[in-house]
Amino acid sequence: MIIDGHTDVLYTLRRQQRQFSEESEMGHVDLPRLRKGNVLAAFFAIYPAVSDYVLSKGVDDWFKLVNELENELQQIKKVEDLDQCKKDNKIGAILHFEGSGGIDSEFHNLRNYYRLGLRSMGLSWSNLNKFSTGVGKNSERGLTAEGRELVKEMEILGIIVDVSHLNEKSFWDVIEIASKPIIASHSNAFSLCNHIRNLKDEQIEAIKDNNGTIGVNFVTSFLISKEKKNEITLETIKKHIDKIVELAGINHVSFGSDFDGATVPEVVKDVSYFTKLLKYLEENGYTSKELEKLSEENYRRVMKTVWK
Repeated sequence: MIIDGHTDVLYTLRRQQRQFSEESEMGHVDLPRLRKGNVLAAFFAIYPAVSDYVLSKGVDDWFKLVNELENELQQIKKVEDLDQCKKDNKIGAILHFEGSGGIDSEFHNLRNYYRLGLRSMGLSWSNLNKFSTGVGKNSERGLTAEGRELVKEMEILGIIVDVSHLNEKSFWDVIEIASKPIIASHSNAFSLCNHIRNLKDEQIEAIKDNNGTIGVNFVTSFLISKEKKNEITLETIKKHIDKIVELAGINHVSFGSDFDGATVPEVVKDVSYFTKLLKYLEENGYTSKELEKLSEENYRRVMKTVWK
């Protein structure tokens, strides 16, 4: 079964005025399509987490979604909850903040959001905030002193540090101080597609050394150059997986679709296509044990280490 490291479905449901429990032709994620894709759990992002208002409203909307019985969701706060999801035939929902801009400098609301179930947070959403610097921003500015304290506090609490969207300086600052595994929840290999959000070889190797994992992203512009976007096949996605495996090994690659967050190719047009991708990977060299690691076990390892 699949653990998807990043989906923006909460944001898209609001914009498209559709029901999560009903299958739709719009967007990428809903309950019926999650079932077809054999998804066990996903990181449901609150985006863009740039202010305390966005966070507080987002958490309220998040709980409305998860607590609606017809949505068949179950909040995940600890690794054992994933096993309970399997028994209860529910889809696991992991609360994730895509950005830290709404967190106060003394971490009062961070601790409260942890109590509510926050278990993963990106330090930036490609922007500059009081803690970190996103991609495309000041290349000389990394984590601030407050940002370094934020990483330490997240590790104390048991919140996964997500380095997707960080600029290189901030990334290496995190690597320097992190004592627990981190994730790049939705990033690909820069050497195959030189999008600013993708990871360079040495970054991929650093996440391996940290014992973290990288969620392969399905966004068209992260997979291939703009000029070749109509040439994307399942092999294109496999090449990014292969590259990360080449550099970091099978224990450090996962999925982070970014469904409902951006444009994806027709070959993985929505979350139900996970099964087609896995079949393709199995038919083209990946063993069932390797696919279990890629689909679920690598995220579980990070969760077991970081979460309390």
